[in-house]
Amino acid sequence: MTTKATVFKKLPGVLAITRRINVTDCLFFSRMPDGSLKPLPVTRSGLRGTQNINKKATGDRQEVSNIQLTDSAKTDVEATSVVVKMGVSFYPLSNGLNSCALSKTDDESLLSEFKVSFTDFLDRSATESFISAGLQEVANRYARNIANGRWLWRNRQYAFTVAVTVQCGDDVMTFDALKTPLNQFGNYTADELKLGAYIASCLAGHAQHKLQVQAVMNFGEGMNASMEVYPSQNYLGGDKPKGFARSLYAVGKSELNNSPDMMDLQSARLVGQAALRDTKVANALRTLDTWYTEFETNGLPISVEPCGANLDAQKPFRGNKDSSFAFMRQLNTLDVNSTEGMFMIAALIRGGVYSEGGDK
Repeated sequence: MTTKATVFKKLPGVLAITRRINVTDCLFFSRMPDGSLKPLPVTRSGLRGTQNINKKATGDRQEVSNIQLTDSAKTDVEATSVVVKMGVSFYPLSNGLNSCALSKTDDESLLSEFKVSFTDFLDRSATESFISAGLQEVANRYARNIANGRWLWRNRQYAFTVAVTVQCGDDVMTFDALKTPLNQFGNYTADELKLGAYIASCLAGHAQHKLQVQAVMNFGEGMNASMEVYPSQNYLGGDKPKGFARSLYAVGKSELNNSPDMMDLQSARLVGQAALRDTKVANALRTLDTWYTEFETNGLPISVEPCGANLDAQKPFRGNKDSSFAFMRQLNTLDVNSTEGMFMIAALIRGGVYSEGGDK
């Protein structure tokens, strides 16, 4: 460990942290009456909707019809429930420093001193013989966000029941997602603590575990068959074809016949298996930052982001003094069990580019 507390005026010109978590896409399945699982499809079809646009009247007759080509995802007509599956792995924090080099204007001492500061923070977070309370708390928060099904996004809101199971080797933990707190951390159940211990052991480099996660959603009697679910939505930008309402994320084989613009007008066509994109799931799992200054008034955890960027609020919740860029300059001054230290542990799990050129 270092004996001298160091606060850097700037970070190395080349600095990248590799994320310490990998998440697969979440695949949707219909559970059939015999218990088998059937891939839940995204289909593309046309419909005639209505125009409802909030705009000033011009005196011209407003078009009422809204002809659309859109994607939807619905369960099988015989489905008894919906099953969503994913895999999650965590990796040692000590292997996260991917690139660290000087820019042309950096002082040569910056690199060695920064690496000492970085290593000091990691050594105080976990070693071969112990795991800090700060690292364990971050791991417990990840465990809670797996258990409460936050990663199911809108689908969670419509379900009557959500049972989440996590398999780690021969060990299986089961959670009632709708009864697991969504916006508070603490008072963890025994299974949450067990899952948190598995996660912490991976982050500390004590073990390697692959978590197999499954959620079973029930939408109520008579509602499971031909029920719409909500995979990730694709962003098409300015190139969206005219009349194309919505594109949903799907994986696997498509029936769109290699159409160059992905527009096949032969009735409803299979786009692929419905899925939640891995990046969307990872965002939900790291929605555990209650350490930002506005939490007391906002009341909601936000996703761990360098500057606390939040799409719901359309604002960053962390400024120049409490961003991970600022804390990265003072790693060996941070208490790993403090709110700042736990945020930085979570930021290192997230990974990111922290390169900083020029004088700061």
